[in-house]
Amino acid sequence: ALEGCDTLFHAAAIYEFWVQDRELLMRTEVEGSRNAMEAALAAGVGRVIYTSSSVVVGEAKGESGNENTAHRGYFLSSYEEAKYRAEQAVKKYRDRLKIVILRPAAVIGAGDLKPTGRMIVNLLNGRIPGLFRGDVSFVDVGDVAAAHVLSAELGRWGEDYIVAAETPPLVEVLRTACRLAGVRPPMVVPRFVARMFATMEEWKAKRTGEPPILPRRMFDVAAHGLRADGGKAARDLGIHYTPIEDSLRQAVQWYWEQGLLKRKPACVAQ
Repeated sequence: ALEGCDTLFHAAAIYEFWVQDRELLMRTEVEGSRNAMEAALAAGVGRVIYTSSSVVVGEAKGESGNENTAHRGYFLSSYEEAKYRAEQAVKKYRDRLKIVILRPAAVIGAGDLKPTGRMIVNLLNGRIPGLFRGDVSFVDVGDVAAAHVLSAELGRWGEDYIVAAETPPLVEVLRTACRLAGVRPPMVVPRFVARMFATMEEWKAKRTGEPPILPRRMFDVAAHGLRADGGKAARDLGIHYTPIEDSLRQAVQWYWEQGLLKRKPACVAQ
């Protein structure tokens, strides 16, 4: 499949904070990434843009992480562990391949319905009873795509880049989404209440096989804080980050167009 290609963009992953098969997650991330590097070598593809995640930074609670941050030494989720171990596997090929590693923060925007987007849809449909405090770095899906293209064009091989726009309070982001949709935001609840809700949701998910409305590990990451500094990518790659409210507006409009919302959002033209 790679014959005749000069650059491999490897973004395949299981992007979930709740999985029924942890071993499948690990195999997909670690062995899948290793297999992709081997395929690039076999086909003579010398350049790789590898999509990791800002969760691998592993900053300590209360800190903001950058490309030089030492990992805290423990994982908040199986997803974090899988991405971390996969990235370490990829780095072992840097003596044979030209590799740029991108670490996007929580992605929002039109066309994205992974954990962050799914949580916002559930919120706007009244399925999340309360907000909780935390800090999460966000980035527009279009900015992440641009980072991939710019990385290949500029060829800063051997570099790692966090792709993150802002780190506002999570409550502020979710209230903004509610305002754009024209729905009343839920009240802010203590973290232990949100943790209980997430725990109950996972118990239900194990019985039904349906993803929980709020995965416990997603709560853990947000409560701990996912604070990532995307300044290096802005400087080296020339990325101009999209304001979070613009990303949210585009996302909410797209959710409506896809039939995912129960009522027409306020931000959609009449």
